Amino acid sequence: EELESLIENQEKEAIAQKAHYIKNSCLNVALDDICQLLQKLESEKVSIEECVDLYKQINQKIKAII
Repeated sequence: EELESLIENQEKEAIAQKAHYIKNSCLNVALDDICQLLQKLESEKVSIEECVDLYKQINQKIKAII
């Protein structure tokens, strides 16, 4: 939810920081596919539209796990 809020507010630097934090947590439990999406989300070159799409993909993968 926090990541979603950052994307809605278009806070690019905070999006990258939160993605990095979540990615590290995912690495600890071997969620490689989600880590790859988070790696893309960390990039400063990603547009807000791409952030929205990546967030949706991440969310779908997390929901599939739980």
